[in-house]
Amino acid sequence: MDCTLTGRLGDDEAREYQAFVLASPAGHVAQTLAWTDLAIAGAHVTPLFALLRDGGKLTGTALVLRPTVLGAPLPWAWTERGPVVADLGALGEVTRTLQRALRGRGIARLRVMPYWTDAAAERAEGALRAAGLHDVQTPDGPHARTLRLRLDVGDVELFGGKSKEQVRWRAKQAEKAGATARRGAATDWGELRKMYRGLMEGQGRRDKPDRWWAALQRFVSDETRGALFACDYQERVVAAAVILRHGPLATYAWGASTPERLPFSKAIPALVAGIRWARDAGATTFDLGGIPLAGDTDPKRAAIATFKYDFDRTPVRLVREHGGWC
Repeated sequence: MDCTLTGRLGDDEAREYQAFVLASPAGHVAQTLAWTDLAIAGAHVTPLFALLRDGGKLTGTALVLRPTVLGAPLPWAWTERGPVVADLGALGEVTRTLQRALRGRGIARLRVMPYWTDAAAERAEGALRAAGLHDVQTPDGPHARTLRLRLDVGDVELFGGKSKEQVRWRAKQAEKAGATARRGAATDWGELRKMYRGLMEGQGRRDKPDRWWAALQRFVSDETRGALFACDYQERVVAAAVILRHGPLATYAWGASTPERLPFSKAIPALVAGIRWARDAGATTFDLGGIPLAGDTDPKRAAIATFKYDFDRTPVRLVREHGGWC
C-alpha cells in the first residue's frame, strides 16, 4: 500500500477523494474537503490530504491537521473522524501506511478517531491497537458516545411511541406558549453566537473566533451540507441549532439558548424542525451530536445532554480517540 500526502489536491484527486468519503460507511463531514476551511479557521493548523492506494485502488483517505506556531509546523497531527476506509478490514494497514508517510514529513505523533459504530467500533479499535496506537480518549474530548434516530419513517413514527412522549409533550408546551421554529436567516447567526458565547463562558471555555463563525456560515449556506434553525418567542430568538449533513447522515452539531427561564424547553422547537428538515432532505439517520461517556460525572456535560435523552435512550458506541508514535 502506498500513500500520497499533499497540501493541495488536483481536480481529479479532489473528486476521487470526495466521492470516496461520501460512499464510505465510515465517512464523516469532518473528513470532507469543504470542511477544511472550517478546520483551519478554528485553529492554527495546516491541512494535509492523504490518499492511500493498494494496487492502484483507492483504499483510504484522511484529512490530517498539523498545528503550527508562528507559521512553524509542530511534530504531531490528528485526523478528526478519520482515516476513512470503505472496508473495515483495511483500517489497520491504512493507519500504519499513513503513520509512515507522516513520519517522512517530520510528524512524530498522530491521533486518529475513525467513525464506526457499536460492534464495528470495537473492531476498529482492535485494528488501531494492532497498529501500535492506544486509547487517549478523555471525557472532554471529541464525543465517543451518541444517540441516534431513524429518519426513514413517517411523521407519526418519527416522534411517536412511548420513548418520545417527552418530545411530543415539550413540543406541544412550546407551541402553547407561543414559540415557533423556522429556518435561520443571516441575521440569526449573531444571535446564535451571543447565546453560544454565554454557554461557553458558563463552562469556563472560550468562544470560537470570528473567522470560524464566518466559515461555518459559509459551510451551511449550501443546504446539502447543513442548515441553521431558530426558535422565536415574543419576537426574539431564544434558541438556535446548526444541523450538518453528510450523505444519509444528519447531525446536531451546535446549539445554544438564552439563559433565562421560559415556560417551555427552549432547545426542542429548533431541533425538532431540524430533524424534520433532515428527513425531508433525504437523510435516513439523525445523530444527536454526542452524550457524555459512561461514568463521566461532570454536571455541566450531563446537563447539556439531558434533553437529548427525550429523543432516544439507547447509547451508540463510537470509536474512542487513539494516539501514538508514527
